[in-house]
Amino acid sequence: MNHNTGRKRRSPPAPTRSRRGPRCGRVRDQELKRIVHRYYHEVLTLRHLDVLEGLVAPDFVGHDGAGGLMDRYGLREAADMLLDAFPDLIVTVEDQIAEGNRISTRWWASGTHAGTFAGISPTGRTVTISGIDIHRVERGRIAELWEELDVASLLAQLL
Repeated sequence: MNHNTGRKRRSPPAPTRSRRGPRCGRVRDQELKRIVHRYYHEVLTLRHLDVLEGLVAPDFVGHDGAGGLMDRYGLREAADMLLDAFPDLIVTVEDQIAEGNRISTRWWASGTHAGTFAGISPTGRTVTISGIDIHRVERGRIAELWEELDVASLLAQLL
């Protein structure tokens, strides 16, 4: 109550949320994370390589830590090679952070070296590797990938 006029003071109107406010951004971030998570879970862990066709953009570009590039077919070949060498591979996503259309993912994987990998004959050893990837998602598909792997640790486990 306003003590000068004796009238009840009106409360200000409740703030309205923009349709594109923080909640909308969180929902979009979760959707982008889900798209990228499908790559690790469905393609690599469950070995559903056919999922790549709908998951990866036709003009996909992959960048590795050594400066190499690959297209969507190169990604498929890399996944085939990895799963042939480590047929029981399991990939675990530890963290994901989304900002804009990019998703950063910290992951680790474990599998038994049962096939030739990087010219190294099968050892039967169970190995682990970790990495951090950044994916760019456009129109619901993975359009670009930057990948950093702990290859030195993996090779040390195999040799």
